[in-house]
Amino acid sequence: MDDDVLEVNEWIFEAQGDYDHSVWTATEAKNPYAPKIVCFHCQQSAEKILKAYSIAKEGTRIKEHSPEILLNRCKSHSPDFGSLDTACAQLSLLITKSRYPSKRKLTASDMNAALQAAAQILEFTKAKLKELGYEYLPEQDNRQTPT
Repeated sequence: MDDDVLEVNEWIFEAQGDYDHSVWTATEAKNPYAPKIVCFHCQQSAEKILKAYSIAKEGTRIKEHSPEILLNRCKSHSPDFGSLDTACAQLSLLITKSRYPSKRKLTASDMNAALQAAAQILEFTKAKLKELGYEYLPEQDNRQTPT
């Protein structure tokens, strides 16, 4: 298998894992830090899936971390990524509050907004990646060569 294909599948796998961890934390973890943890992993999921698309289109590693900047790269290949502007902006605001001390504590409402934004970004981008021949299959570890 081509190394580029393997790398794209690794990014998809990791993005889905971050999102799944966010959902688990939001529903199962009895932890006062849950909103911070969920917001952080939602941003990570968005970052990784947008990187997967950029890697698929550009064939190169990307060191950027901002979902908004990564989204702009994706929009340069497919303008319909513009539908994710609001979701990316929302995650960018929440990530600052999840990583650094803030007077305003993150709430369950923030956590739910992050989950919704991340799900929108993840599902939209996975669909775009599927059009390119990449697909997340939950029953298999996508980091392995499909048989």
